[in-house]
Amino acid sequence: MVPDQLEPLFSQHIAYQFTQVTEILAALGFDGVLISAGEVLQPFRDDVDYPFIVNPYFRAWVPLLDRPGSYIWVSTSADKPVLFYNQPEDIWHQVNPMQDDAVQSAFDVQVITSTRAMLKQLPRQFDLAFIGVVDDCPDLAVDINPPALLSAIDFYRAQKSDYEVACIRLANEKAVPGHRAAEACFRAGGTEYDIHMAYLMATAQLEQDLPYGNIIALNEHGAVLHYTQKQRQKLRQPRSFLIDAGATVAGYASDISRTYAASGSVFENMIEAMHEMQLDIIDHIKVGKSYLDLHCYAHQRLASLLKRFELVTGTEEQLLENRITQLFFPHGLGHLMGLQVHERGGWMHAVDGSEVAPPADHPYLRLTRPLSTGQVFTIEPGLYFIEALLNPIRDSEKGKLIHWGAVDKFKAYGGIRIEDNIYLGPEGCENLTRNAGLS
Repeated sequence: MVPDQLEPLFSQHIAYQFTQVTEILAALGFDGVLISAGEVLQPFRDDVDYPFIVNPYFRAWVPLLDRPGSYIWVSTSADKPVLFYNQPEDIWHQVNPMQDDAVQSAFDVQVITSTRAMLKQLPRQFDLAFIGVVDDCPDLAVDINPPALLSAIDFYRAQKSDYEVACIRLANEKAVPGHRAAEACFRAGGTEYDIHMAYLMATAQLEQDLPYGNIIALNEHGAVLHYTQKQRQKLRQPRSFLIDAGATVAGYASDISRTYAASGSVFENMIEAMHEMQLDIIDHIKVGKSYLDLHCYAHQRLASLLKRFELVTGTEEQLLENRITQLFFPHGLGHLMGLQVHERGGWMHAVDGSEVAPPADHPYLRLTRPLSTGQVFTIEPGLYFIEALLNPIRDSEKGKLIHWGAVDKFKAYGGIRIEDNIYLGPEGCENLTRNAGLS
């Protein structure tokens, strides 16, 4: 639930959010909104449950991660939000009572045993909105997931409150011991599975606590951007290790990547150069700057780095003009983050939901809006040796710009990603990851 040291900030966060959302509702002609936590789902023709993942629009109000069937009710005529806390009589599962003082202070908490019990307390004549999975909507005359309401909430969610930043800061601090344990396990010769388990133990997390499935990639697996297999075979020659792993605190995520090489490897120098490049990109962050421009600057820096390690033969201008850097760095520089690892609203430029999509040259960029105070986002440049991207141009005219002998040598190392979580606050740029102690 709410971390004890953050209770005053949580109260301020809920009060501000309540005012903001009721103003949005009034502007759109709604008297209230009902937000579902979600329900437990089961696989086809089976009686086990999928892991429950709470609706992020519900989680934005309260860090209640294990109470399916609960709802938040926000009304323009009320003084505070209502939490309908689902506490059914259940002989199969543990159902704990609501005991969080911060939540009970910020909300009007109503314990319910069923959706029917909640319906008796909701107005029937209001213009109501509902946010959640359609099947979770109770028997009410409501506007389900109105686009204008969702767009406004998504747009404003990019600006984090002090409470939200504090949660993300703690999530970074929680992840750091896991990253250190993972590196130590790699250097001790651990398998991908061993490293993953060392991370979980060091961060005191279960699989379902993770904000996303850990990427634990040894050697060539580092070239698979979302590698999640975690093989248990011990490698004869561990050359490199790429980890992308985070933690959660009160429903807020951290998202951190590092890459390591076996001692004495030439790959170590390339990793260190990527650290320098990433920190230089962060130094260029400022309010009002286009994130797209920052992303393009990263490609300029990468072109220089590729030349430094003799992976290419052309000039930096030729590399950029022929999109060679995209072959080594195909994904975006980063994304908004918070309640979701990839927070929604990254393309939005106005509260009405109007978007600026990424350019055709950089289709996977998740953030195009200008940088502004209050945002939390990642900076994660990469350098990968991905055969599916490189092989098609090997014998082409464009392929003459690549030194294939060097590329073939480094393919055995997979790739590099260095990722930090950045808060652009009133006092400037705060690197939440490095300040948590991870170099």
